[in-house]
Amino acid sequence: MRSFVNKINQLGLSGISDPLDFRRVLFVNSLSLLSIFVSFGVTILLIFEGLYPQFFVTFTATILFWMVVFLNHKRFYAIARACFLMLSISILVVASYVAYRQQRFNDVENILIAYMAVGYLLYDSKLRYVSFISVFSVLIVLKIMKQQFMGLPLDFNFYLGIQNTAILCLVIFLFANAFRKSLLTSYIRLKEKDELLYSMIDSVPLFIGLIDKDMRYRMVNINYEKSFGLDREKIIGSHMDDVLPDNILETHTPLVEKALEGESPEFLEHTQMPDGSSFYAGGKYMPVYASSGEITGVSVFVNDVTKLELAKHKLQEANSTKDKLFSIVAHDIRGPLDLFEGLLDVSKDIEMNPKDFLKHQSKIKEKLFGLKDTVNTLLEWARTQLDGVNALPTSVDIKEIIESNLDLYKELVNQKKIDLRIDLNSKLTAWIDRNHLKIGIRNILHNALKFTPKEGEISIEGNVDGSDSVLVIKDSGIGMNEDQIHSILSKEVQVSSSGTAGELGTGLGLSLSLELLEKNHCKVEIQSQKGLGTTIKIRIPKQK
Repeated sequence: MRSFVNKINQLGLSGISDPLDFRRVLFVNSLSLLSIFVSFGVTILLIFEGLYPQFFVTFTATILFWMVVFLNHKRFYAIARACFLMLSISILVVASYVAYRQQRFNDVENILIAYMAVGYLLYDSKLRYVSFISVFSVLIVLKIMKQQFMGLPLDFNFYLGIQNTAILCLVIFLFANAFRKSLLTSYIRLKEKDELLYSMIDSVPLFIGLIDKDMRYRMVNINYEKSFGLDREKIIGSHMDDVLPDNILETHTPLVEKALEGESPEFLEHTQMPDGSSFYAGGKYMPVYASSGEITGVSVFVNDVTKLELAKHKLQEANSTKDKLFSIVAHDIRGPLDLFEGLLDVSKDIEMNPKDFLKHQSKIKEKLFGLKDTVNTLLEWARTQLDGVNALPTSVDIKEIIESNLDLYKELVNQKKIDLRIDLNSKLTAWIDRNHLKIGIRNILHNALKFTPKEGEISIEGNVDGSDSVLVIKDSGIGMNEDQIHSILSKEVQVSSSGTAGELGTGLGLSLSLELLEKNHCKVEIQSQKGLGTTIKIRIPKQK
């Protein structure tokens, strides 16, 4: 029963941010509910007494008071106030008239004195005076009517009684006025405190809210308004169901329920907001206790921890890269070193003639060249990870860079009998960091040579396209699948694999090349299919 009464009293209160209006609506609801109970009780008594005319009046009053509550629920607050006052006064007038007709002079009209104070408190400006004087006038008319029904003259004693009633009404007026001023003063102070509180919580980069036991918001900071696209006045007093989107409501309702049971649940989640934005939210729900120890609500604090989570993910990726890199280095560096160690052991035990030494020299040179390339790539990658990539662009001749890189791999080209075709525009220049372009082209060329079989084909073409120089390196190698291409474009460390002639690598080459080229505003496209070779297209800015 108590919860039912509370729900009736709360009708129409959601969304009211003004404490004075909030109290007025609550006051009208409470008086209407009291009037409903009284009217209904009197109706039952009248049935037993057989007073059917009075029964009709009180029963109608019960229905009309329900209408007042309904008007508040629909947010027609001004109409509800006016209906409540007019209905109450009308019922008292009818009740007094019926009592006079039945020769029962029990001073029912004096209840109107209380409604003078009620009307005075329910209205602002001149309306409160109009309301007070109107009710007072009705009271005097009823007093005169009562005197006539009693068959008594309007003599000195009657006017003396009217004077006493007027004095009582004046005291009620002064009391109501003092109470109203006190209420307004308290309201102003409360509003100042609210403004101070909201200015403080609005400056905090968190979501801060207060939820009552009925899961209605009682306080939120400005972040709720910005993120959910609702005015704070509409959020305050609204149920969680009407504020939070379904994806958030589903996970957070159980957390609020736990907090209402005395727990303090925490959460960390990737949240999608109504405006389409998303972030990593970390927060906590905490129960709010009254002085009696009873839980009266729940406070919520939510922080945007996106930067922290992204840093965590980057750290995890870095650790994964480190582990993969150690595995690659252990495999690709240990092999050549083991070979050198074996040759030294053989030369120590067996005297090697010049012919045998020359026989092993080319193999040692090949392994040493691969090891040097591996170490250089590894050191360059490590430098970019520690210091970041700082480009110092200048005007660069692309043809010169390609030729210098091809000189490094001349022996490998001859050894694998690669059909190398070069078609470069003589005006092929670029605005780029010279060293970055050199490293990028070297790694791409090495990758093409590494995975192109003997007697395969590699073509290098360069042309000018508007403000860009376009370089296309195409090979007839083993090719790649979609997952490998995506992994390379994501600049992930690749699992090192030997080339078609056993060439070594770190798995860092293409990832490093893309990172350096993109830092210089280059655009890289990769087209490849398993068994059909690979084409890498690089667009390089010609000018600053």
